[in-house]
Amino acid sequence: MKRYLLVVAAFAGLAIISCGCAVPAEDYRELKERHGLMTGEKEQLEKENKDLKSQVNTLTHELEGHKLRLQAAQGLLDEMNKEKPPEAPAEGWKTNPKTGGIVLEGDIMFAAGSSRLSSKGEATLKRLAGLLNSSKYVEYFVRIDGHTDDVPVKLTVKENIDNWFLSARRAHAVLVEFKKLGISDRRLFVVGYGEHHPIVPNKPGRKGTPANRRVEIVLVKEVKPE
Repeated sequence: MKRYLLVVAAFAGLAIISCGCAVPAEDYRELKERHGLMTGEKEQLEKENKDLKSQVNTLTHELEGHKLRLQAAQGLLDEMNKEKPPEAPAEGWKTNPKTGGIVLEGDIMFAAGSSRLSSKGEATLKRLAGLLNSSKYVEYFVRIDGHTDDVPVKLTVKENIDNWFLSARRAHAVLVEFKKLGISDRRLFVVGYGEHHPIVPNKPGRKGTPANRRVEIVLVKEVKPE
């Protein structure tokens, strides 16, 4: 507010000068300098305001996309649970509110340290693929995120040099299976995060943290800004 009043005062001073009133030369120079400074500050403030509006629009756009991902993931899980026979055991499916992804527990999908899908993992992906190819979800891209806990790879270190490599190979194994099940190549992409995006804090010890060993299926739909 103070800066604004100074700008107004500077312009008011020039208005006095322009109307023909007598102003000492020294005051004139001072007012002219102040006017130049205030004009520069005004332009800077207008630029900052424009930048802030742009940032707000970007964040709003990102939030809307996140909401859509989470809604789609929850809807997909609800449909999978409807199809599941009542006597079937719980499979640990849930959504990750931070990513908007469907969490597929790594210990269900893969053997320890392995990137080869288990029979149960293949059955899970078959059910998922059927829904992903339905008219309700066919417009979504399918991002496959691989994650591990922070226990170093030991059993398969020759094939998987570190947790990044293991997480990426597991995500790729899911991609390959989805392709076999008829999901279009153009809809699929993978990300390997290694141990660096845990759901819960990693616990010390050789058994690690099972909750963090997972693959997430994230449904991505383009949201065009208005």
